[in-house]
Amino acid sequence: MGIVLGKYYDEYYIGTYWISAILLVLPAILTAAAGYIINDICDITTDIINKPHRATIGRILTKRNAWYLYFSLSFISILISFLLKKNGAYIFTYGYINIGITIILLLYSFFLKGLPLIGNLIVASCSASVVACCLLVAKIESKVGLLNFGGYIIFAFFISLIREIVKDLQDEEGDKAANYNTYPIAVGNKGAKFLIYAILTIQILCCGIYTIIAWGFSQKISAVIMVIIGLSFFYFIQVLGKAKTKEEFGNASTILKFIMVAGVINLIFT
Repeated sequence: MGIVLGKYYDEYYIGTYWISAILLVLPAILTAAAGYIINDICDITTDIINKPHRATIGRILTKRNAWYLYFSLSFISILISFLLKKNGAYIFTYGYINIGITIILLLYSFFLKGLPLIGNLIVASCSASVVACCLLVAKIESKVGLLNFGGYIIFAFFISLIREIVKDLQDEEGDKAANYNTYPIAVGNKGAKFLIYAILTIQILCCGIYTIIAWGFSQKISAVIMVIIGLSFFYFIQVLGKAKTKEEFGNASTILKFIMVAGVINLIFT
């Protein structure tokens, strides 16, 4: 009987864990999608210049339908986020956090995007907060695990910040036409690249420290993935250093997407 009940408990725990995981991830995806839509609504002018063949509003969706889709996704996302449970109890905190992020992304798209570095920091903070929200359902039983998870929050923040600056470098022409004063426009391409290199120096050092610690705790797969991430940073520096055109900055941004995916995969093995 004890074995049967133990098996039932494990299955129940695993089942509720995955339900919680879905209720955690799905609102994040929907809020991000809504954020992209409101961003495209506000960037109709710049998108005509920056990505004329990939612009969504006016080519695939009308502006009115885009607004309908934005409000629908935001509403569904917030509704689902209030359904998150842990140990049978609702975690309303996640719903309030989701509302906050939705409002921040709305303000970013309308008022803050064109300000140097402020908009970049806001998007990076929202990206890191998604990782931080995993603490609502994750069960971390050691200081090492908590320190490890905290490192991933910092990693998510800085990698998102770098990518936002690279995107501003890529979209500089359209941003000037829209009278935005993004960081690359304010300080020039060299100044923007210098800030990226400074952030990358911190990231690479952290990758090295993490690799040594992970190897010491016999997390060999995690250590190897982190080495790959570190080497990818060096390759990114090489590509970014030579980048001058929109396409070349786009290639640098693609490398960052690979690094982000590798970071998510590494989280599975820690």
